[in-house]
Amino acid sequence: MRTRVARPPLSFSSRLRLVLIGLLALCKQAAGQSPPCPRLDTTAAWARTNRTWSNESGLHWSNDSLRRVLLRLGERDQAPRAEFGARVGDTLYARQLMSLDSTLAAEMVLILDRFGLPTRSMVGPVGSDAAMLIIQHSWPLQERVLASVKALPAGQISPEKMSMLEDRVLVHQGKPQRFGTQFNTGPDGVFRFAAASDTAGLDARRSAAGMPPMRQYVCLLEAAGMRVDRASLPPAFRP
Repeated sequence: MRTRVARPPLSFSSRLRLVLIGLLALCKQAAGQSPPCPRLDTTAAWARTNRTWSNESGLHWSNDSLRRVLLRLGERDQAPRAEFGARVGDTLYARQLMSLDSTLAAEMVLILDRFGLPTRSMVGPVGSDAAMLIIQHSWPLQERVLASVKALPAGQISPEKMSMLEDRVLVHQGKPQRFGTQFNTGPDGVFRFAAASDTAGLDARRSAAGMPPMRQYVCLLEAAGMRVDRASLPPAFRP
């Protein structure tokens, strides 16, 4: 018997070296900041793609008990990351995040070995996104899962999460990213854009994956407390 449980979407996350900041978390943190970022265009193609994926109205999934486990893992992943922007240069904080990521990754390995990759039809969009949070923060899992994701039918994994995962793997391998989601940080705590291929088509690829334009993304990063080296951005996205 399939069940449906309505849950609010989880916010997205970030890692010390390869950073992903979710739009919901960024918008919440950016509220009241000055100067504000331009209002997100909820009618844009990227927003419709993101909204279509996240909509659980009338949706059914096959494993609600696994979904609940994944939601708890996602909450554990997110809790200490609320202070990421302010504490990115704190080495103790970084070690604590790495330890947490390792613990959660070990739990995710057990899930992957038993159930396979949690998909939309298995645990709903929110459950699948929670699983991807854990995977995004573990390099040993990223390569393993990326191959699995690409073998799935369309619509089973968030296009945004797929794109971010691909960028992480590419950057880790020393290759240019494709969607502009990744920044590197050094001891100074400044975020520098990781090299990207075909920057002229970057915003078009982002839109198809359910992500806002690059300029808006950078503004949200900064509003959330990140120090971005804008000189590291492709020329078209600098002030």
